[in-house]
Amino acid sequence: MTLQGKVALITGSSRGLGRAIALRFAQQGADLVINYARDAAAAGEVQAQASAAGVKAVAVQADVSTSDGVEHLFRTALDTFGRLDVVVANAGIEKVNIPVTDITEEDFDLLLRVNTKGPFLVLRAAARHIADGGRIINVASSTTQFPAVGMGLYGTSKVAPTYLVQVLAKELGPRGVTVNSLIPGAIDDAGIFDGVPDDDPFKTGLRESVPLGRLATTTDVADVAELLADPKAAFVTGQNILMNGGSNQ
Repeated sequence: MTLQGKVALITGSSRGLGRAIALRFAQQGADLVINYARDAAAAGEVQAQASAAGVKAVAVQADVSTSDGVEHLFRTALDTFGRLDVVVANAGIEKVNIPVTDITEEDFDLLLRVNTKGPFLVLRAAARHIADGGRIINVASSTTQFPAVGMGLYGTSKVAPTYLVQVLAKELGPRGVTVNSLIPGAIDDAGIFDGVPDDDPFKTGLRESVPLGRLATTTDVADVAELLADPKAAFVTGQNILMNGGSNQ
């Protein structure tokens, strides 16, 4: 119960990586602020599972790509629990396999709003409101480390927050707050591969590039998020933690 007595806010936590991270934190004793954009039922399921683990949880609908949404989310969290100890900027969307020549202005505006502006707003709010000694985690993507055909827009939208993390680590260091990016590779059971069969050619090609012989799972990501949130990670900050099984893509 390494997070006993802590309060954790995870954006986009009604499904996928955010859900896995939220439930892991609950297992470690953290009270939760569960954020969702549309699926209230899914958020309610996460809230119920967190409550069954013996922690308090609140589900908050908010569009975290807007200032009003982020303000509502953080204000509700502070009004409910009185403090924030861990903030995970996870919410995002994937739009991949698009050559640069085919990227539309509408696609660009959408991904930059959700994947770039959104994390900026969340990280800024976290910096303003997190308790001294807290943990801020940004969930990025291995496309920021390995440029690939068709990933120009998605990778571009995820790069800026990883830079911001390194700046925030310097600015918040005097308060004992750590700020890191968790950078997973392809996830077997989430995102674009959620429900995709194992013999899918694209999925097979990615799996064959991983020395460990498999793609990451949401459980793997939750494991690393737990490590970064742990009090024992107090001297790990300003880092982009790549977790892709040793793949070169």
